[in-house]
Order: sequence, then structure tokens, then C-alpha cells
Amino acid sequence: MASKQADVLVGRRYLTRGYLDQALELFTRNADVVASADWSLLRDRLLDRGRIQDMVRVCELGHVPIPSAQLIVRGDKALRTKDIDLAIDLFELAGADGPRWEKVVDVLIEMPDRKRQAVAIADRYLVDHTQVAVTTTRPGPIPIKKAVQ
Repeated sequence: MASKQADVLVGRRYLTRGYLDQALELFTRNADVVASADWSLLRDRLLDRGRIQDMVRVCELGHVPIPSAQLIVRGDKALRTKDIDLAIDLFELAGADGPRWEKVVDVLIEMPDRKRQAVAIADRYLVDHTQVAVTTTRPGPIPIKKAVQ
């Protein structure tokens, strides 16, 4: 059986030639001896090809950070093209800021069937739940009485 270092060396060769699946397989099998730079390069190549799930897996296995800035850029592009589900996924992964979530809500309210999702996103990312809600009491509605004859 080949050594782990030999597997990683072959995985690097696959990676430099663009065979990402083979590199991913070899790196995963030998995760304990793969260098951080190799994981980072594989992460970047997977992201370039739009393979977000595999990229997240590589980040977890290789203990390399998720490239938030690149995900934000991709999310902005998806938002411009109205690919709202992709934009939401990317923004969640990247930890997007409030103004981006406001844009997501603006796009969602233009879609009649996405009202609940717009409310859920606004509640999750735009409402500050740390503040105590100041409620003012006002009288309830006055019932309309039927005219008595």
C-alpha cells in the first residue's frame, strides 16, 4: 500500500491539472497529512467552479477559513440576476451585513409567493432582538353594535 505522503503528492498533481474530484478524494483520505496550502488551493479551485458544498466540506476538513469576501461577491451577482435562493445561501455562509439582507428583502417583496420568507429573513438578520420592545397600550377596537330597532 502506498504511503500517505505519496497519496498527497499524487493529489497535488491532480489538483494542478484541474482534476478536482480525484484531488478531493486523495486529500480526504489522507486529511491528517495534507498541508494547509493544499487545502486552500483546492478550496479556491472548487469555488471557481461554483462547487460551494464541496468547498465548505474542504474548509471543514482542512481547517481553512471560508472565503467570505468571495462568497459575498458571488451573492451580490446572484442577487442582481434574481437568483435569490443562491444569494441567500451564499450570504448565510459568508455572514453578510445588514444592508445586503435589506437588498434580499427588497427582492423578495417583489415576488408575491415569497412574503413569508421576506418576513423570516427580516426577523433573523435585520431586527435587533436585544432591545426590549417598547409597547404602548392602546384601547382595542370598539365593536360595532347592531342598530336596535
